[in-house]
Amino acid sequence: SSGINAEWPLRPGADPSLMQTFYDLAEDEEACITGTTTLVEKLKTTASDSIVYSWKRLVKGTSSNRKNARRGFAIALTEVLTEFPDIDSEEVYNFCRSINLPTGHVSQKEIRDLYAGFIFCVSALHRSGRLKNTDLQYRVLKDLLPILFKKKLTIKDVVFKVFIDILTEIETKDLKNVIEIISDDLKEGWTLCTLERLAIMSYLEMRDASVVSKLLKKNWNYSHLNHPQNYEKIATVLKAVACEDFMKPQLAVYLDSWVMSKSFSIKKANKHFFKVLDSGENKNTVVFMLTHLVSSLSDDKIESFVNKNMMTFLLKPYVSSSESIQLLIDSVCKRIADIKCGEKKLSFAKTCLSLLPQRAWCMHKILDALFNTVKKEEVEQFTSLLESSFITPGEDRTGKVISEFRNDCLSWICQILRLSDAKIVFDFTKFLFIYSFFSVKGECTSTPLIKIPTPEISKVTTDFCKTKFNSCLKLLSASQSQDKSTTRKGLAEDGRYWVYHLLSSSLSLVTNDKCPMITDITEHEEWQTLWSVIDEVEAKTPESRSDEDWVFELLFLHAGLLFFEEQEQAKMILNDVNLCYEKHKNGSNENWKSVFVDLLISILSYESLMLRNIACGCFRLVCADLDEESIQLIMDAIESSDKSQDDDASDEGESSEDESDEEEGKENDGKQNKDEEMSEGDEAECSEDDDEDSSEDEEEESMDEDTDGVAAEEKSGDEIMGDDIEEEDINLSDADEEELKSEDKALGAAMKGLLDMKKQKKEEKRGKALKKVKMVHFKIKLLDLIEILVESVGFTKTTMNILPGLLNIVASPSVASGPVYNRVLGIFKSMFSMKPEKLTVNFSEALKNDVPAIQTFITKTSNKKAQQLAVQSLFMLCKVHLNNPQPSKKKRKSINGKEIKKDDEVYSVFKVLLQDFITNKNTKLDKNIFFQMIERLPVLRPNFTSDLTKYTDEDISLFAKMQSVNLLNRILSFGDELVLKSHSDILGAMGRLLTKLLNNENPSPHHIREVIKMCHKVQSAAKKNNVKISSIPEDLTTALEQVPFKSSISLKFPDIANLAKKVLIHDN
Repeated sequence: SSGINAEWPLRPGADPSLMQTFYDLAEDEEACITGTTTLVEKLKTTASDSIVYSWKRLVKGTSSNRKNARRGFAIALTEVLTEFPDIDSEEVYNFCRSINLPTGHVSQKEIRDLYAGFIFCVSALHRSGRLKNTDLQYRVLKDLLPILFKKKLTIKDVVFKVFIDILTEIETKDLKNVIEIISDDLKEGWTLCTLERLAIMSYLEMRDASVVSKLLKKNWNYSHLNHPQNYEKIATVLKAVACEDFMKPQLAVYLDSWVMSKSFSIKKANKHFFKVLDSGENKNTVVFMLTHLVSSLSDDKIESFVNKNMMTFLLKPYVSSSESIQLLIDSVCKRIADIKCGEKKLSFAKTCLSLLPQRAWCMHKILDALFNTVKKEEVEQFTSLLESSFITPGEDRTGKVISEFRNDCLSWICQILRLSDAKIVFDFTKFLFIYSFFSVKGECTSTPLIKIPTPEISKVTTDFCKTKFNSCLKLLSASQSQDKSTTRKGLAEDGRYWVYHLLSSSLSLVTNDKCPMITDITEHEEWQTLWSVIDEVEAKTPESRSDEDWVFELLFLHAGLLFFEEQEQAKMILNDVNLCYEKHKNGSNENWKSVFVDLLISILSYESLMLRNIACGCFRLVCADLDEESIQLIMDAIESSDKSQDDDASDEGESSEDESDEEEGKENDGKQNKDEEMSEGDEAECSEDDDEDSSEDEEEESMDEDTDGVAAEEKSGDEIMGDDIEEEDINLSDADEEELKSEDKALGAAMKGLLDMKKQKKEEKRGKALKKVKMVHFKIKLLDLIEILVESVGFTKTTMNILPGLLNIVASPSVASGPVYNRVLGIFKSMFSMKPEKLTVNFSEALKNDVPAIQTFITKTSNKKAQQLAVQSLFMLCKVHLNNPQPSKKKRKSINGKEIKKDDEVYSVFKVLLQDFITNKNTKLDKNIFFQMIERLPVLRPNFTSDLTKYTDEDISLFAKMQSVNLLNRILSFGDELVLKSHSDILGAMGRLLTKLLNNENPSPHHIREVIKMCHKVQSAAKKNNVKISSIPEDLTTALEQVPFKSSISLKFPDIANLAKKVLIHDN
């Protein structure tokens, strides 16, 4: 092409595969990397002329715009220059200049490609380390300057990056050489100043101010470029910049250098520098400057930079642009994550929240970024910041937006509170308590938490406050006590419940005029009685209180909190609690634990999250000491609710059948007149009413009269609307006016009756659905107690007692899926993942009292999931027994003087299941269950082998015998030596079974094949484990010898005959 004054190198004739590597460099990234590696490896074994040709071809390829050639050839050139140090850098650079610096008439497109090639070649020389500490670097810089200062060049960003990269490697003492090179281009000072010149001078000043001070003082007015007096001129330069992508690196370098210079002053910059840009024309420039400075300023300077005047000015040009605000918010969020000091981070976030545009998503992103970086020691400050945001969310926020933002503030605090201690949780719980149940009308000096929310808190937010209050109350009740001598939870430092302090604080609030309650409670007599009981319990010292005192105090305290939300429920619960407490206090012989559990169940029947927390919190305190009778009350409540739900489901099924019958009838009569359908529906309604009210005489008579009247009127209506009536009968002019009114009245009554009937059915259906939902909620709350019980006591006798009830819930058709089903599965999951110290069940007692019920359940249920859970629980029981140490000889059990081994005890758990699987034709069990037993419990394999071998000789179905063979086959696949010791019994049983199969009139080839394969597997496993088989039993030998002579088998299935021969040969 014109303007290129150099000869192109000739293509060498050797090694055509070398050419392919050059083609690969222009492809995708993977091919480029492969081609570069291949090229370097080939050049290491080729002549020097190929190396020269290669680097010249690579230099040439950097100016090509074909696919990814420019990038690929530059990468390869960097690697070649790195691997072959004998290549002369001067020669490479001279060749690069000769082909890539245009001369003569060249089009703009060619100029761009050539300059790009030159820059990529220079970058390759720089990255390969060929320019460092050489005179060539100064020459390169001098050649880059004209390209950099060209006005219409869209690759300026690449040129500038390479220029700064080379400058970075030059040592500070050698910067004077750079000044000599660039002084001619910078001597015009502010007259011809561009962003590139400004950035270069600012960078050099940052590196060594003394090197450029003389040049600056002579041509740039002051010895410091970033002198405050120069801010206006600098701003003028920036004002002329269109902040496109190819200008951002220059602007970034200038800003970084400016911030790091000694003359940098935020206050003076705010006063002089930014005001010049206040035009709105340079919106993109201002946005980039702001986002870059926010990201690059040090922790000490960032907060002073983000001040009210600065932000107010900088935001003006683009507050209406969501895209610009998005860039700003992203940089702020990134900066928040980078600030290490917690105080500075929170202070910076607080400043941004107060100054940035008051938009919901802006606040959300900043708080979310802060939330993701908060550490444990910063939780209190973060909580305080969000509480302030909750009280005063911003002037521009109204209605729904305010409620959503406030709700999010509360959610963030609740999530972060899990990292904090109980004191911070208590303070926030008190905050929620105030804004849930009190209307703040004025400031209160005695309670700092009380501040007037602006604007007022909506009902939606108040309800959300109550929800979060209950969540925090639950978290507070489960907090560990700082007193290590007690295991009680929810206690403050002084040994009292946190809930007691919370409720005590309400005494000063209920009489505060500036903070009136949403619902007044002081007029209730129960409120006063409540405090008399609490004071009575608090009068005792912590050491003198019984466990019951602690539990009842917690109940009374929670009931007191309930007064602020549901007074009527609180009254009823307080009366029940008080009766139970009086029985306990007076020493009643009645089992107070059962009464207490019954009380908790009645509390759970109410629809209230606070009551749910009350019951769970109190139950957690006593669950470890409950007896079987008390626990059975919970299981009975679950079973009764389950039965009632099944009854409702059956009723619903009947009603749905009735509805479907009615719909079917309507479809059959769809072609009839609508008025006929109306009258028929009315008659049906009347007849139904007659049947329902037949028990009451007076109502029956009145209903009969109404029914007769309506039926008569409908009948006359049918006669009028009938299809068989002649035209002369339909003449309304002959009808009496009174008669027409009577007919209208009858039709109106019929229509009203039909509408009433539909409305009643709809209400009944809705009532049943609501009842069903309430029953599900009640059952879930009862399961909460069971979950607490399991977590508290571990895998013990108590857990074994409730297992059948939980399994019945899973197997129940009414809970085949949904929340109840998932909750029970969660209980089982936590049970199966318990730590070893929690597994304390007594195997012998469980085997005698609990295992039979579980075995019966497994054999009877058709629900595979419930069946699997039951088997898992038995695995858990056996695991506990097997892991326990062997008792002393004196304590070991024996039968008829023989010692019972552990494996025999464990096998007794599963023996009943195996018997049902093999002998019961209608068994519910699956062989996969036994595969699990064989795999997970190796000690039981000999026991299984013994019984399965016996089953093949018993008088059972052929299918059952083949199932035994399948299980034996699975056992042998593990190659257990203890199993192989009984090889003679197995082979003998197989021989007898094979003989029976062959004696059948129509022997099954599949069964025969499986039995012979079983024999061969015994031989193979024995050989692999070095177990010697003396000889094959005679029965098996005889049967195997008959197989080849069974023409119906040997001809059609020659593989069976060959397999039989293998077994016989193996013996020989």
